[in-house]
Amino acid sequence: MLCARLLPVVLALAGEPALAATAWVSNEKDNTLSLIDLQTLTVTDTLPVGQRPRGLLLSHDNKLLYICASDSDRVQVMDVASRTLVKELPSGKDPEQFALHPNDRWLYVSNEDDALVTVIDTVSDTVLAQVDVGIEPEGMAVSPDGKWAVNT
Repeated sequence: MLCARLLPVVLALAGEPALAATAWVSNEKDNTLSLIDLQTLTVTDTLPVGQRPRGLLLSHDNKLLYICASDSDRVQVMDVASRTLVKELPSGKDPEQFALHPNDRWLYVSNEDDALVTVIDTVSDTVLAQVDVGIEPEGMAVSPDGKWAVNT
């Protein structure tokens, strides 16, 4: 069953011949992701993930899905094609939302409980920096040229 709060949702194109659109939806209370066929609006798969999944983000090539597993204090990385978790990234406490730098390597994570933004190198799987921000940071964005990261 889908959680009443259907945020966030990530849309992806899947299936070579038909290019059927799929929504990836995090279910906070069930520790799962639901895949929804947007043509039929039916759940096609439910995948177990870390505790209290929140933010979802596709890599620029749509091959990897980043998942904020808030209560696991991790960012999980799923291979979209196989639908399997391939690694976990250190993220700081309670990762909520994130944004990926245009270089497809640096991930900016808002950590709600610690009032921090954590910058992760997704290739070396290391924390590059932690930046103090205001109380309960939520949203993240990175400018298209990569010069600015904005936290709300």
